[in-house]
Amino acid sequence: MFTNDKQNNVHIPTLIAISLVAWALVNILHEIVGHGGASMMMGVPLKAVSTTTISMDVDWDQLVAEHGLNPIRLFAAGGTIANLITGTLALLALQWKRLTNSAMRYFLWLFATFSMIIIAMNMVSNSLLGFGDWTEFLTGLERRNIWKTAIIGTGLILMVAGYVFSLRLWMPPMRGHRLTLLEITAMPVVTMIAVQTLSLVKSPFASLPPEQNHLLASVFAYIHFVLWAVAVNLIPYPRSKNTIEAVQLSRSNTWLALGLVVFVFFVFVLGPGIGSFTGDPRLG
Repeated sequence: MFTNDKQNNVHIPTLIAISLVAWALVNILHEIVGHGGASMMMGVPLKAVSTTTISMDVDWDQLVAEHGLNPIRLFAAGGTIANLITGTLALLALQWKRLTNSAMRYFLWLFATFSMIIIAMNMVSNSLLGFGDWTEFLTGLERRNIWKTAIIGTGLILMVAGYVFSLRLWMPPMRGHRLTLLEITAMPVVTMIAVQTLSLVKSPFASLPPEQNHLLASVFAYIHFVLWAVAVNLIPYPRSKNTIEAVQLSRSNTWLALGLVVFVFFVFVLGPGIGSFTGDPRLG
């Protein structure tokens, strides 16, 4: 029975806008602030940035010869570190009792959740399968298997902690409100998948062979978001002490306008890339 859902309206366009902004910010923090910031700390200028990668003007052999492998490790870890710091800050903000604006609390919850999923994917799934940022981090390390186990173990701890705390700080018990629960979990995931895919339509990395194709890599990421949504819908705990009113979301013209601006920027500007990927060795 879903009769109670009618009393707890969620304005879907506003939820989509909030989801879009949350994902775009998580993505930008990972790629541009995390990896891009690390490259700037290394003294390496950026050539281009997009929604899936950055390109640097660097001779890796010379950099390694002069500074060893630590700069590569800093670059590889930068994206996850940025997501971990900002996702944690979002969870801390959710504990602030004076923050009562439902749209902002939705945003913080989704931002923390998206951050947690990206961290888990990079540290656990990618490391287990032997590719991605943390596999690059392991390059040249002695006792590689011990380091790999430590990274995966840390990722699992962060994954569980992020999952538990994000739900315990915001998600109220949803018994009798399954339709609302599906809306507030499935719609953000659908939005994330749609906007990320659209951003890759004009990307030069979307037409590469399968093992290098960023669109296929994004599909791999999507699986993690879908699994999260399934878990939240099937497992009725943990939950917060909030009442069902916590998930009410009215129309917000501010969020709708912000979502439109971010959509245009993310899909049509950042997606194809800001700067030039010409000469990038990954493009052959």
